[in-house]
Amino acid sequence: MLVYKNTSEIEPLESILGQERAIEAMEIGLKINNPAYNIYLAGEPGTGKTTYAMKALKKYSLEKDTHKDWCYVYNFEHPREPIAIGLRKGSGKIFKKDIEKLIETLLDELIEAFESEDFELSKNQLVEEYEIEKDALLKQIKKYGEEKGFKLKTSKVGMVFMPIEENGEEVDDDEFYKLKRELENMAIQVAYKIRDLEDAAKDALLDLEEETAKYIIDPHIDNLKEKYKEYEKVNLYLDNMRKDILEYVYLFYMSEEELKDKYDKEHFIKYKVNLFVDNGGDKENESAPIITEINPSVSNLFGKAEYDYNNGSIKTDFTKLIPGAIHKANGGYLVLYTDQLLRYGLSWDILKKTIQTRKISIDTQTSITPESIPIDVKVILIGDNYMYNLLYHYDKDFSKYFKILVDFDNEMDESEINRDGIARFIALQCEKNKLKHFTYEAVKEVIKFSIRLSGDSFKISTQFNKILEIIIEGDAYATIRNAEFVDKDDVKKAINERRKRLSRIESKMDESLENGFTLIETEGYKVGVINGLSVLNMGEYSFGRPSRITVTTSPGNKGIVNIEREVNMSGPIHNKGVLILGGYLSENFATDFLLSLNAYICFEQNYGGIDGDSATGAELYALISSISKIPLKQNIAVTGSMNQKGEIQVVGGITEKVEGFYYTCKKKGLNGEQGVIIPKNNRRNLVLCDEVSDAIIDNKFKIYEVENVKEAIEILTDMSFEDVKKKTIDRLKEFSNINKKLKD
Repeated sequence: MLVYKNTSEIEPLESILGQERAIEAMEIGLKINNPAYNIYLAGEPGTGKTTYAMKALKKYSLEKDTHKDWCYVYNFEHPREPIAIGLRKGSGKIFKKDIEKLIETLLDELIEAFESEDFELSKNQLVEEYEIEKDALLKQIKKYGEEKGFKLKTSKVGMVFMPIEENGEEVDDDEFYKLKRELENMAIQVAYKIRDLEDAAKDALLDLEEETAKYIIDPHIDNLKEKYKEYEKVNLYLDNMRKDILEYVYLFYMSEEELKDKYDKEHFIKYKVNLFVDNGGDKENESAPIITEINPSVSNLFGKAEYDYNNGSIKTDFTKLIPGAIHKANGGYLVLYTDQLLRYGLSWDILKKTIQTRKISIDTQTSITPESIPIDVKVILIGDNYMYNLLYHYDKDFSKYFKILVDFDNEMDESEINRDGIARFIALQCEKNKLKHFTYEAVKEVIKFSIRLSGDSFKISTQFNKILEIIIEGDAYATIRNAEFVDKDDVKKAINERRKRLSRIESKMDESLENGFTLIETEGYKVGVINGLSVLNMGEYSFGRPSRITVTTSPGNKGIVNIEREVNMSGPIHNKGVLILGGYLSENFATDFLLSLNAYICFEQNYGGIDGDSATGAELYALISSISKIPLKQNIAVTGSMNQKGEIQVVGGITEKVEGFYYTCKKKGLNGEQGVIIPKNNRRNLVLCDEVSDAIIDNKFKIYEVENVKEAIEILTDMSFEDVKKKTIDRLKEFSNINKKLKD
């Protein structure tokens, strides 16, 4: 047990309270390395499940080292299918810079090489050799033609031979026609040879260009291949890049002015690297990634491609691929909120497919199809138990892929360890939020509040968000009075003011009671009238109200009529409770004659519907009163469900119900005789406020605990159950006889 004057003297809480079962489930779920063992965290809001989950994931992420950097690069063999390359974390950025530096270096060095004196000399030498051979062929055929009496003349259609007369004038003599044709055929053959020479010269120039380029390119490529020798895909990519650069090497030594063609400019996009997922090398990224996606649309979760719009058409490429949350979480953990995820049905379907196939593709909805990336990720869904049950029963795949349920409880045992845990939780919040520390008595008030939240005097609530509200507001009231520490009065004021802020509807109902608009009697006796108790929930605030239940009976064959059901204002559980009354009456009051009556049960001034079976006992007592004509005490309200054997069963909201009737009696005048009948097994659920507890201690208000119908009837009538039973049976026999006479 902690001993302290205020929470500044104790160690702040480092672990989570009261969730041992959930912690064990989470631990085993994180340790199992199996794609089917993803985790579903269930529990009410404010129980700390998200905070704990992130803390647990952080711990395990430090032990995991399988995450990588991922890059998308151009596919030189299949341009519409970008290649995904996985690298050690921190290497992606280096690889991207290496490729950028490679292209920049090649641009500079290739321009320099192709503009160098040596290259020009070699190029000119090849051109000169071509020109020499070409001139030799032309001179040869020209000389031969002149010897035969023809001179060579070039035209747009090629080489033409014209006859030469002795005086030097051109003539067209038929006797030379045959010789002319011979010369023209020779000219054609020479033209072919010249063209072959041109092709050979071009090939030689290309070979020279390629050899020069290889001399520049290969060392750089080889250096990178050696640097990334452990990555087969990188080496293949570099080989294909080398081939492409050699094929389009002429683009590398063109000037900006010469690269006017848009295609030529876009050609260099092929040599870029899209650093798709960067897990870096800094300390923040040393642990496995933990990614939380609060808006899990398809694109946010599974990636997308950006587009360029041009003249009504869209265009994209591998450099415009954007990762989704699941890509970023690869090698680590992906945290999703169930309610958000299920808003996107397609996201849920793709997520299940991804878990099944262990790979993820980006649907670009365009002509490119990026290569899939293998996925190693554990998915953590955070939601409530209701959503878990829905998914488990209606989605056949859910149980296949989410085998670990981490179920957070909304309460923990009221023990010394947990009381000390609340104190340490308060110490943590005071330090974390820079609040005033709480005194020992103030901590006790917070614990009392948390017990009340649980609705069980043997339990403490784990709804830490609501406890934190009281801590923050208690600090505010201590600040207002300029105190050094938060005291119990500050906590009480925070609780009372919170109740006041939320109690507008309750106040309106109190006004209706004071003005006589709501008919409730807290003194005297009435036949067929009883004060039942109900709980009204207004968001996070709930309060109890007495409800006047009336029953009228007469001879007939309609049986027990639930008026609320007849007008569709009664829920199925309440309808079931009313039907139970008939079973109890038949077994206990009509074993030797036919049960014949018309009984009408009504919740007076009920305009909003009713459900639940907590008023079953009250309805039975009013029914018996109406049949037997024995009046019931109006100073006692009743709650408790019952079974067909007359046993009184526990109900919910017992604290609010008792307090609700107490405050009603207080407004109409406490007389020391008022009280509430409750199921005996509900005693532990009473966590009453100080005022009501003090009133009970001072005998100003009473609590009657009962186990069966007999005890409750005796309290309400001051008669023995046997006497009440006898009168009830006599009246039922009268009803039966009247019905027989009417039939006869």
